[in-house]
Amino acid sequence: MSPLPLWAAGFVRQKDVSGGPMQTGMYAISEMASLFNVSRQTLIYYDKIGLFKPAVVNEKGYRFYSPTQIPLMRLICMLRDLGLELDEIDRLTSTFDIGEMTDHLRSRVQALDEQIAGLKAERASVQERLSFYDEAVYWREREGRPELKQFERRYVVFEEFPSEIERGRSMLHPTLMRAILRMRTLTGTRPMRGWGAMLRREALHSDDPIAGAGSFAVLPRGAEEMLPSDPAELAEIGVEVLPEGTYLCMSRWGMPYEPEGIRAIVACMDKHALQPIGNAFDFCYLDTTSYDESHQEDFCCIQIPVALQM
Repeated sequence: MSPLPLWAAGFVRQKDVSGGPMQTGMYAISEMASLFNVSRQTLIYYDKIGLFKPAVVNEKGYRFYSPTQIPLMRLICMLRDLGLELDEIDRLTSTFDIGEMTDHLRSRVQALDEQIAGLKAERASVQERLSFYDEAVYWREREGRPELKQFERRYVVFEEFPSEIERGRSMLHPTLMRAILRMRTLTGTRPMRGWGAMLRREALHSDDPIAGAGSFAVLPRGAEEMLPSDPAELAEIGVEVLPEGTYLCMSRWGMPYEPEGIRAIVACMDKHALQPIGNAFDFCYLDTTSYDESHQEDFCCIQIPVALQM
């Protein structure tokens, strides 16, 4: 006796599992759905949109499928697994052309590559923001204690505080937003690595250490590649460079436009005969979004690049 063909294995001869009469040599809708691990509702929907229609619909409305339809359903399921939309699948399978199929799949690969690149960029942004909060925890544990720390080169977009507005939150926040908007214009990025206030080196020992200060937003790693390399050109577009090297750091609660914080770290710098070699950068790690009963002010860390005495 000849063995049954593979497609006939498991047929329910007496009655379709959906309750309708069987069609000899055909697959009932429940059997076809089970074969491809999809729901009956999926096959009904595919029938309604004309993507995969049953070979036979009997007088009672029961759907039956021919074994020769299995390759088409297999291809449809495969293309769905590859992320194609149903309208794309309908077009590609209605008049199968291997050239059109390969062209479409190459386009799909390109789209996936772009998605992967986007996800990698998003992951990098998340990682930078995570590192920022790790730094906030680090400096909170060292509040008020000066520390020498090594930093890599960093780039910031700077916007000077307007002189005609009284120093305060109404000056601080709009100035920072102007810096952030310019960052977006220059590089298309957001300041996941933080922001704060830049204080001029030449004003550090003056009666007004906030003179010429302004807000800055830190560029993400690698964003400097979109900027000119010439320092003069960087200055023209308001980009400041924090040099690689040793920084004297001190964290505290207080606003960046208040002089007490910068005066405290400058006094420490003078006490230890350290020479500033650049502007001071007052990083804001916790702002008004974190205010509570204990603190109604920002948590910041001033960082000044210094030369060590040999």
